[in-house]
Amino acid sequence: MKDFKLNINLLPKGAWNNDLSKTLAQKDWDKLRRLCYERAKGKCEICGANTEGLDAHEVWEFDKINKTQTLKNIIAICTKCHGVIHFKNTTRLGYAQSAKQHFMTVNNATELDFANHLTNAIFNYEELNKIYRWKIIANLRDFGGDGIIIKQNNTPLIKHPYKDVDWANISYFDKKELFEISKNGNAIGAPQVVYIVVDNYQGKIQVQSLFTDKIEWYLDDKKIKTKYNVIGLFTTNFSVKELIGKKLRYKLTGVGGQTVSKSFEFLPVEVA
Repeated sequence: MKDFKLNINLLPKGAWNNDLSKTLAQKDWDKLRRLCYERAKGKCEICGANTEGLDAHEVWEFDKINKTQTLKNIIAICTKCHGVIHFKNTTRLGYAQSAKQHFMTVNNATELDFANHLTNAIFNYEELNKIYRWKIIANLRDFGGDGIIIKQNNTPLIKHPYKDVDWANISYFDKKELFEISKNGNAIGAPQVVYIVVDNYQGKIQVQSLFTDKIEWYLDDKKIKTKYNVIGLFTTNFSVKELIGKKLRYKLTGVGGQTVSKSFEFLPVEVA
């Protein structure tokens, strides 16, 4: 595979919230990127373009065996080069063709070079997506950040009790086996779950239901959060970030009764 100075480097899903720009205090990130810009002196550190609109880009190295992401550099780059690096997001925004052209221009590459490089980048991305949690390794002193502390992602892994449920085809009678349902005689009936989605990369649980006035979340049988519905289809998202416990469940309440879920068990970060 050819070596290029501008590469597509798709950030794996488990590292999406590990950016220094998100994990550090704003003043600390501002300090790091200001030093980065001063070093670049108005020039993109990849293509050399003169521009006032530089972005601070974090260069990470991923080790799938040890589940670590190591900060190798913080560089100042132009928006065009940044768009190539994050090609997947650039495509979603509708700028894939211009990013492709910039890649070929900067690297003096052919369309075949680009196609091969993109294929390899996607393959590497899918391989790294097998890891849900990455341990951050970064010596910020090397980048002018002496004394700045990085906060590790301590979001637990969620064991999904409804992982194999086909929500599109499940009957009401089958749901009675999956939830504790109690009715109060109202014609509407107890709340009905439409679907449950667990995103273990971001540590989120999404629940959609009908005939629901509120959802209450319980961690180890202690109520920790309540969210209310106004009217109609109720879609709610719950983050388990920084939660410390063993089991999580929720209770849906409506005018027709209550529906209680099975427990979502927490696994330690190391298991991820």
